[in-house]
Amino acid sequence: MKRLVFFTGAGMSAESGLPTFRGRGGIWDEIDARAVASREAWYCGRRHDARLRRQRVLDFFNPIRRAILSHEPNEGHRLIAALEARHEVTVITQNGDDFHERAGSTQVIHLHGEALRNASTLHPHESYPIDPAHPDLHIGDKAPDGSQLRPYVVFFGEDLEMPLWRRAVNAIRDADALVVVGSTLLVHPAADLLAYVRPDCPLWCIDPEEVTLPEGCRQATCLHLCATDGLRQLCKNW
Repeated sequence: MKRLVFFTGAGMSAESGLPTFRGRGGIWDEIDARAVASREAWYCGRRHDARLRRQRVLDFFNPIRRAILSHEPNEGHRLIAALEARHEVTVITQNGDDFHERAGSTQVIHLHGEALRNASTLHPHESYPIDPAHPDLHIGDKAPDGSQLRPYVVFFGEDLEMPLWRRAVNAIRDADALVVVGSTLLVHPAADLLAYVRPDCPLWCIDPEEVTLPEGCRQATCLHLCATDGLRQLCKNW
């Protein structure tokens, strides 16, 4: 039994029909991330446009929630989940969707939060499941502490949750193999996790485009394929 770790990004879920955020044609090519997904946009104090700013954030995230609920895991998600029958598998994902869980993976670390959960504005690390029948958030929706509910995601300008970060670091340090799937490795500090890979741990990157490894990271074996094709080729050996 091997300890396998999969580090997945937006390219993993693109084959399920969700758009990517970075790279050619990504969401951030069209939308200013600071206006819809930043700490500044949400925690804007008593500025006269505070309500408008928060509404803009919700108008961005609500359609993403509906898209996640209306799409399904793809074969790549299922290939990773199936490996749990033979190996110890941990998924570290930058994605906010629940496709890994729906495919059957049981050890999933969401570094950047979960789009299908709400959080308290005052205590953003406290999260609550959404009602799938009514996924949209509205101004005036309150958390149990009385503050406005917000998406349970890590906004630009916010820190990752340290317990999740430590779990991810420990998983990578203990890994017998690490596979990066569908990530540009441009988002930090998430990409910095590769610094914790042991020298004797095989490292693969699956992405149709060139992946720039973080400075100091040793060479990886790159499969220039979409997520499912690359995983199909790699997983047959495990």
